[in-house]
Amino acid sequence: MVASWQSTVETSRNALEAKLKATGFAGQVGHIGEDVLNVTSVPFDRVLTAREIEITELGVGQLLAKLSGGELTSEELTRAFLHRAVIAHELTNCLTDIFFDKAIARAQSVDAEYAKTGKPVGALHGLPISLKNQINIEGEEMNLCYVGWTGRISNVDSALVKCLLQQGAVLYSYTNMPQALFSGETICNLHGRTVNPHNRALAVGGSSGGEGALVAMHGSPLGVGSDIGGSVRIPCAFNGLYGLRPSYDRIPYGSSSNSMEGFSIVPSVLGPMSTSLDGVKAFFRAVVDAEPWRYDPLALHMPWSESAYALKEHGDGKELCFGLVRHNGMVKPDVPYVRALEMLKAALLAQGHKVIDYVPPQTAKGADILTRLFQADGGEDLKRECATSGEPRLGGIFKGQAVPPAISTYEFWQLCAERRDYIAMQLASWEATRDQTGTGRPVDALLCPPAPYPSFRHDDKQDIFYTGICNLCDWPAAVFPVTKVDPAVDKPVERTDFLSDFDRLNHERYDATVYKDIPVSMQLIGRKGEDEAVIRMMEIAVAALKSAA
Repeated sequence: MVASWQSTVETSRNALEAKLKATGFAGQVGHIGEDVLNVTSVPFDRVLTAREIEITELGVGQLLAKLSGGELTSEELTRAFLHRAVIAHELTNCLTDIFFDKAIARAQSVDAEYAKTGKPVGALHGLPISLKNQINIEGEEMNLCYVGWTGRISNVDSALVKCLLQQGAVLYSYTNMPQALFSGETICNLHGRTVNPHNRALAVGGSSGGEGALVAMHGSPLGVGSDIGGSVRIPCAFNGLYGLRPSYDRIPYGSSSNSMEGFSIVPSVLGPMSTSLDGVKAFFRAVVDAEPWRYDPLALHMPWSESAYALKEHGDGKELCFGLVRHNGMVKPDVPYVRALEMLKAALLAQGHKVIDYVPPQTAKGADILTRLFQADGGEDLKRECATSGEPRLGGIFKGQAVPPAISTYEFWQLCAERRDYIAMQLASWEATRDQTGTGRPVDALLCPPAPYPSFRHDDKQDIFYTGICNLCDWPAAVFPVTKVDPAVDKPVERTDFLSDFDRLNHERYDATVYKDIPVSMQLIGRKGEDEAVIRMMEIAVAALKSAA
């Protein structure tokens, strides 16, 4: 008898539960009622030692300094994060697999090498790093959150894993993501739903939502997600994290698993997610310095550029001009974002920078192109993957919509040409801001919300083009927290004019009391290939906010 997909799910979940139980950490928190929505504030001092709490709440830069200076061993640090990872999972359902024994052995090996040589193994020496459930590690199951993929064992390390290991990292877990990776909420048939630790009645974001929850709960100092329409930035935003959607092929994707294999016109990219600002630079530079082009034929031979990071093409960063995107022409952001935009603008102006209003042109056309590209196969890829087990299709960002028929090769070529012409138009529009900046340059970067909402209720309708435009145009984009939803000040405003049906829907469902305590973040968007500059400008924006606080 062929097992039902439900029985496969049960077996898989039981296997993970057994692994978690074997750690000795499972069940320590005890029962936390469903009425407790914000679990980031649950006291952990009765299950974690003071030392565990102290070191797991340090930033990435602080941890790397202590590890490389011999003040902290990788084994101690790794064991502390393993403990918090189990707690995070029990409260948010963020993990899909763990390999703690392998991680501890790796940490001990890194420590032994340090003891022998007195030198760190690499730029990420001894740092525990968690991975989205698509980045292959040799010898570990890679199910891509498909029921039909259970039991598939990776026979090779992905290019990124090779870079991370070369730089001394310790890998210990996989995290949850939505079916086919196509959703701003994290839910799949195999592993269930991951919830937002700031409010478990709300979406954690997606598709890298498992990472978002784990990192937000300090179960990981640095996680790796992927982004094809906002999948790093949305969960970072919903969880108050720092993150980066890099340009195509700066971070190697080779030998990682993915849905829609062969879809390369708008490729998915891998990027960091961290509770600390310096974690973004630490990850990006470490991976690029590992020469990923030696492991992945598509990775750009593009070493770290110190001059780009120093903003040499942007006036040395002394008087930057930012384009402030108050809305994208399709849907206006909720009230907390309006407040956050003004906070960010005031902070930058106070530091001597300039801010002008900017709206990317014809965003509805771009959203249409991106949607038609994503659906060009008529849903064939998802249909085939689900057919391997019989699991139902969930819909994701296209939930409730009829799937259009597949288009012909010729029609796909014409669609690719549309995309080319569209991004050329966006480039011309950006260049035209040179006449408005007063710096002699076009705007150095754009500032805009990462979504029209700070989060949303489970299974609500989604919109991803605040982030998706960056994927379409290959604009590197950072995301960083600005404030939190405050019902006392983020009161709804009356509106009678709407840009779209979704704009009306999003306005009508806004409720600050529902979104209370959810982080409110911003994107900083740069030009293609300007990853180092985007990282530096994010640092400048965050410093400005701190000075204004």
